[in-house]
Amino acid sequence: MAGLSAINAVTAGLAQYLTRAHQLSPIKSTSCTFTATGTSELRQLDGEDTTVSLFIYRVAPNEHTRNGIGRVDPRRPAMTVNLHGLLTVWADSAQKEQLVFAWVLRELARLALLDRGLLGAAANFDASDLVQVTIEDLSLDDVSKLWQMLAPPYRLSAGFVARNVRIDYDDDESFAPVVATRFGVADVPEGA
Repeated sequence: MAGLSAINAVTAGLAQYLTRAHQLSPIKSTSCTFTATGTSELRQLDGEDTTVSLFIYRVAPNEHTRNGIGRVDPRRPAMTVNLHGLLTVWADSAQKEQLVFAWVLRELARLALLDRGLLGAAANFDASDLVQVTIEDLSLDDVSKLWQMLAPPYRLSAGFVARNVRIDYDDDESFAPVVATRFGVADVPEGA
């Protein structure tokens, strides 16, 4: 059961996965930091240190589970959302930027699914919770609108989508189960 920290857990888990994979990669000689980034932090990145930022710019209901019944409580179904993000490489040279960018795209294609082990224990994901991560094709118009809204100048970036992120109700919000019922049956006299 993933709670309110599910959205952050996905971006932080993805950053942690990329950090571990980078330590074992053939490009480990190129130092790089992977970070889940919010709007204010995105404006502070400058490209002096090679950094890959994972920025969520849109959260939308998952189209396939919109009316699904919750596993925990059928009266209160979990909300399942898709996270649309922007993966951006900040580096001081074109060679580093393109090398790291190509490596990250390849790693995301290899990863495909985030499970409970990668999402972290803090968000309380179930063993059955799987988040699908894919590169999303953004049109030139979408990319230009995104970068117009953001303060930094354009950087090499790609869209990604994390599908099936469940946000369940917390345990303290549940109600006690009904443990007894009482019914009475009686004949009703005529004319009553």
